[in-house]
Amino acid sequence: MTTSTETHWILASASPRRKEILAGLGMRFTVDPCSLPEPARRPGEKPSVYATRAARDKARVVAARHAKGVVIGADTIVVCSNRILGKPADREEGREMLERLGGRWHEVITGLCLFDRNTGRTRSGFCGSRVHFRRLSAQEIRWYLDTGEYSDKAGAYAVQGYAALFIDRIEGCYFNIVGFPVATFERLCHRLDCSLIPQLAAGNRRKS
Repeated sequence: MTTSTETHWILASASPRRKEILAGLGMRFTVDPCSLPEPARRPGEKPSVYATRAARDKARVVAARHAKGVVIGADTIVVCSNRILGKPADREEGREMLERLGGRWHEVITGLCLFDRNTGRTRSGFCGSRVHFRRLSAQEIRWYLDTGEYSDKAGAYAVQGYAALFIDRIEGCYFNIVGFPVATFERLCHRLDCSLIPQLAAGNRRKS
């Protein structure tokens, strides 16, 4: 069993949003991004299964580089009409994604995987949230693309940024839409016997 006070966390992601969320929880962790290309979706594979598989692959690759610690792998996708919208390759693809999302509901799914390098055990799961964009004009889409915020974002938008002007309804976990579902993470920590809350409490005691 990995006790909370012994856990060394390793985030297998370069995402600034994920780093900010973990830091906001008061966690101490190192960052070791995984450079694996996004995997191809298998025939008939559900989006939630795809996202979880991608997160698991990232966690395993990074875990192989460490002798100890718990690696956090994550992968966030946007799904609209069963089509996965990843990170746009260029401005034109970003425009196409925003046009597709305008005036419609879509789902944001984040797959998570925790790989305990000390024991070899893994725990994985996913979180899904629904997001509704109001109708977008061509001028609004051009303006948003000009901000550059769409780049390197699944679905070509950031809920915590300028795109908040386009979103009129959300169902589910907000942090999941940002890219890291905190409640799902805590649930997986419990399943891996490294509960997060005692660790954070210990950290607070060290600071006082």
